[in-house]
Amino acid sequence: MRIQAIPAADNSVRLEVNGMINLQGFFQVEEAILKIMKKNCFKLELEMSGVKHMDYRGVEILVKRAERLRSYGGDLILHGLSPYLVNILQMAGAGEAFEIASTREPVQCDLFQRQERKPLTAVA
Repeated sequence: MRIQAIPAADNSVRLEVNGMINLQGFFQVEEAILKIMKKNCFKLELEMSGVKHMDYRGVEILVKRAERLRSYGGDLILHGLSPYLVNILQMAGAGEAFEIASTREPVQCDLFQRQERKPLTAVA
Protein backbone atom coordinates (compact mmCIF):
# COMPACT_ATOMS: atom_id res chain seq x y z
CA MET A 1 0.00 0.00 0.00
CA ARG A 2 1.17 3.51 -0.77
CA ILE A 3 -0.08 6.85 0.65
CA GLN A 4 0.76 10.25 -0.79
CA ALA A 5 -0.37 13.60 0.67
CA ILE A 6 -1.11 16.40 -1.80
CA PRO A 7 -2.06 19.90 -0.54
CA ALA A 8 -5.16 21.36 -2.24
CA ALA A 9 -6.01 24.97 -2.98
CA ASP A 10 -8.95 25.22 -0.56
CA ASN A 11 -6.89 24.62 2.62
CA SER A 12 -7.50 20.89 2.45
CA VAL A 13 -5.27 17.90 1.85
CA ARG A 14 -5.83 15.03 -0.54
CA LEU A 15 -4.41 11.65 0.47
CA GLU A 16 -3.97 9.30 -2.48
CA VAL A 17 -4.13 5.69 -1.36
CA ASN A 18 -3.12 2.85 -3.69
CA GLY A 19 -3.04 -0.90 -3.31
CA MET A 20 -4.84 -3.14 -0.86
CA ILE A 21 -5.63 -1.75 2.60
CA ASN A 22 -5.27 -4.43 5.24
CA LEU A 23 -5.72 -3.72 8.95
CA GLN A 24 -2.13 -2.48 9.27
CA GLY A 25 -2.74 -0.24 6.26
CA PHE A 26 -5.65 1.43 8.04
CA PHE A 27 -3.29 2.29 10.91
CA GLN A 28 -0.93 3.87 8.34
CA VAL A 29 -3.80 5.90 6.89
CA GLU A 30 -4.77 6.97 10.43
CA GLU A 31 -1.18 8.04 11.12
CA ALA A 32 -1.13 10.12 7.92
CA ILE A 33 -4.42 11.77 8.92
CA LEU A 34 -3.10 12.56 12.41
CA LYS A 35 0.04 14.18 10.94
CA ILE A 36 -2.14 16.43 8.81
CA MET A 37 -4.40 17.29 11.75
CA LYS A 38 -1.33 18.36 13.78
CA LYS A 39 -0.80 21.04 11.12
CA ASN A 40 -4.30 22.41 11.88
CA CYS A 41 -5.75 21.10 8.63
CA PHE A 42 -9.09 19.43 9.18
CA LYS A 43 -10.46 18.99 5.64
CA LEU A 44 -9.21 15.79 4.07
CA GLU A 45 -10.07 13.85 0.96
CA LEU A 46 -9.07 10.23 0.49
CA GLU A 47 -8.58 9.41 -3.18
CA MET A 48 -9.22 5.68 -3.32
CA SER A 49 -9.49 4.97 -7.03
CA GLY A 50 -6.24 2.99 -6.77
CA VAL A 51 -7.55 0.77 -3.95
CA LYS A 52 -8.55 -2.73 -5.02
CA HIS A 53 -9.59 -4.11 -1.61
CA MET A 54 -9.84 -3.01 2.01
CA ASP A 55 -10.25 -5.01 5.20
CA TYR A 56 -13.67 -4.27 6.70
CA ARG A 57 -12.18 -4.50 10.22
CA GLY A 58 -10.29 -1.23 9.69
CA VAL A 59 -13.27 0.83 8.52
CA GLU A 60 -14.04 1.83 12.12
CA ILE A 61 -10.66 3.61 12.22
CA LEU A 62 -11.77 5.85 9.33
CA VAL A 63 -15.13 6.49 10.98
CA LYS A 64 -13.45 7.66 14.20
CA ARG A 65 -11.05 9.94 12.31
CA ALA A 66 -13.98 11.40 10.32
CA GLU A 67 -15.88 12.11 13.54
CA ARG A 68 -12.82 13.81 15.05
CA LEU A 69 -12.29 15.95 11.93
CA ARG A 70 -15.95 16.98 11.96
CA SER A 71 -15.72 17.95 15.63
CA TYR A 72 -13.06 20.48 14.55
CA GLY A 73 -15.24 21.81 11.72
CA GLY A 74 -13.56 19.72 9.02
CA ASP A 75 -14.52 16.61 7.10
CA LEU A 76 -13.24 13.39 5.56
CA ILE A 77 -14.50 12.71 2.05
CA LEU A 78 -13.85 9.48 0.16
CA HIS A 79 -13.31 9.77 -3.62
CA GLY A 80 -13.01 7.19 -6.35
CA LEU A 81 -14.66 4.28 -4.58
CA SER A 82 -15.59 1.30 -6.69
CA PRO A 83 -18.99 -0.30 -6.04
CA TYR A 84 -17.06 -3.13 -4.36
CA LEU A 85 -15.47 -0.73 -1.84
CA VAL A 86 -18.81 1.00 -1.24
CA ASN A 87 -20.28 -2.40 -0.38
CA ILE A 88 -17.47 -3.05 2.10
CA LEU A 89 -18.18 0.30 3.78
CA GLN A 90 -21.88 -0.46 3.95
CA MET A 91 -21.32 -3.99 5.28
CA ALA A 92 -19.02 -2.55 7.97
CA GLY A 93 -21.81 -0.17 9.02
CA ALA A 94 -20.09 2.98 7.76
CA GLY A 95 -22.26 3.80 4.76
CA GLU A 96 -23.84 6.79 6.50
CA ALA A 97 -20.60 8.02 8.09
CA PHE A 98 -19.02 9.32 4.89
CA GLU A 99 -19.79 11.57 2.00
CA ILE A 100 -18.90 9.25 -0.85
CA ALA A 101 -17.86 10.85 -4.12
CA SER A 102 -17.78 8.11 -6.72
CA THR A 103 -15.71 8.70 -9.83
CA ARG A 104 -16.06 5.21 -11.26
CA GLU A 105 -18.85 3.87 -13.38
CA PRO A 106 -21.02 1.28 -11.63
CA VAL A 107 -20.31 -2.35 -12.39
CA GLN A 108 -22.67 -3.54 -15.11
CA CYS A 109 -22.49 -7.28 -14.43
CA ASP A 110 -23.96 -9.51 -11.77
CA LEU A 111 -21.08 -10.94 -9.75
CA PHE A 112 -23.08 -14.06 -8.95
CA GLN A 113 -24.30 -14.78 -12.47
CA ARG A 114 -22.60 -17.68 -14.20
CA GLN A 115 -20.82 -16.74 -17.37
CA GLU A 116 -21.43 -18.84 -20.44
CA ARG A 117 -18.34 -20.75 -21.40
CA LYS A 118 -17.35 -21.12 -25.01
CA PRO A 119 -16.32 -24.60 -26.08
CA LEU A 120 -12.62 -25.13 -26.60
CA THR A 121 -11.52 -25.69 -30.17
CA ALA A 122 -8.42 -27.52 -31.24
CA VAL A 123 -5.83 -25.58 -33.13
CA ALA A 124 -4.24 -27.46 -36.03
